[in-house]
Amino acid sequence: MTLEPQLLYTVLAGLLNVATCPHCGRRVAVARPFLYHDVARGLFAYVHPRAGLSEEQRERVLQHLRRAYAVALEQSRHLQDQEAPGYPLAGEEEAAEGDGLEGWAGSEGLATDAPPLQVIFGVEQLGELVSSLLSPEERLGKLALSSKSQHEGDRQRLLSIASEMARQMDCQVEVDAEPGEYTVWLYGSRRAIGAIMRELAPRQ
Repeated sequence: MTLEPQLLYTVLAGLLNVATCPHCGRRVAVARPFLYHDVARGLFAYVHPRAGLSEEQRERVLQHLRRAYAVALEQSRHLQDQEAPGYPLAGEEEAAEGDGLEGWAGSEGLATDAPPLQVIFGVEQLGELVSSLLSPEERLGKLALSSKSQHEGDRQRLLSIASEMARQMDCQVEVDAEPGEYTVWLYGSRRAIGAIMRELAPRQ
């Protein structure tokens, strides 16, 4: 997240892990778990794509993460012993109950400055959590630039202009290509989208 700050607005727009068919334009969510790390806001999360898991299914996911954590912890200890024999390790911390794994990150030589690992079920829940950590001006803003032209050159010019504005303002670009209308969406902070809208407004 810190290395790719635009991903923040990909998450908020609901476009993370979404594949688009190049032929029909249909979007499909790719149901794969992922890690989300936002250093600036102290958020480190394992995100399972499905929110509607049963308690039994959630517990199986958590058990799998505990096993993976134990392996990572052992590897971290081994590497630390090789690099700095006798160096005192941080005290062990217990994994919290429920959906969180607080205490897993930042102990026993594993990235001691990392925030606790949280477990989130559902990408939408991740978006809600991320949005709650933002100031009003940092929250998601969006702008649609549309053309009814069927000419490919006109559409590409619109995309080129939108992409350059997005690059300058750290925004994301998404295209909706319908038979009768071509729309380029810009996603970014409300501050950035507001600045673009002011630039595009007709001069008095």
